[in-house]
Amino acid sequence: MWRVARLLFCVCLGLTLAHGQPAAQNQPQLPQDATQYVKDTIKHQLELEDKDHTHWRYRIHREDEKGSQDRDVIDTKEGQLARVLFINGKPLTPEDRAADEARMKKLVVDPAERAKRSKRAKDDDDKGTQMLKAIPDAFIFKYEGEENGLVKLSFFPNPHYSAPTRELQVFRSMSGKMWIYRADGRLARMDGSLFEDVTFGWGLLGRLNKGGTFSITQRRVGDDHWVYVSLDVKMAGHAVVFKSISVKQVERLTDFQKMNDDLTISQAYELLEKGDHPVSAQNQVISKPLGKD
Repeated sequence: MWRVARLLFCVCLGLTLAHGQPAAQNQPQLPQDATQYVKDTIKHQLELEDKDHTHWRYRIHREDEKGSQDRDVIDTKEGQLARVLFINGKPLTPEDRAADEARMKKLVVDPAERAKRSKRAKDDDDKGTQMLKAIPDAFIFKYEGEENGLVKLSFFPNPHYSAPTRELQVFRSMSGKMWIYRADGRLARMDGSLFEDVTFGWGLLGRLNKGGTFSITQRRVGDDHWVYVSLDVKMAGHAVVFKSISVKQVERLTDFQKMNDDLTISQAYELLEKGDHPVSAQNQVISKPLGKD
């Protein structure tokens, strides 16, 4: 859940897109209640994620209003370590490289720093799980067909849903489409948009403007390990009292390699230092999922 939870305040959910084999011919019928089908799928996904403790190496490309960055990331039993490869599509300057090396070394040698990172990651996980579990209660789902093993659904707010937290209030003004990969019982892609302004604290604490959109997708990268590989967020509004906010976030994850479960953060540092003639993830295109309308 860490992979989607970091942006949950803006996106307010963490969901996914799958690729795999076509649906089997003799699968059982879908439940008559589409919302119950989504609830069962989310429960199934969370149970599998809770059992998945594999470690991976991958490339991530991120863009926002400030620019872009590419990183080489390795998961370890002591936490995650990443090396910056490109800033705005260009290799790091000597000064930037020195600063990045210092950041990495501090994580390797400082258990307290790693503990802080781990706590932030756990907090993100908990928020992401809370939001994922809230989706079947917050929305009403409707079947929109099935194609190439993907079940397509539309969703709109449940008028009887009472959001328990500020973040979940966004669900009351959101509608969109969801895809579920039927054979694996995994949430697939989810696209959403705000059909009205969202206010926090009667508008004094913040506002997200009507028309904000997000799209998030996931796929299988090995065995039964699934991760999000693509995220697009476009939101605008106002923060506390009058400060304008604009959220533009693009993320692409590529080049997944499974790592040893016993890998230490020191060993990850050595691997990252060796490098392997990295290519910017910006140049690696991830195709849209089936049902891309």
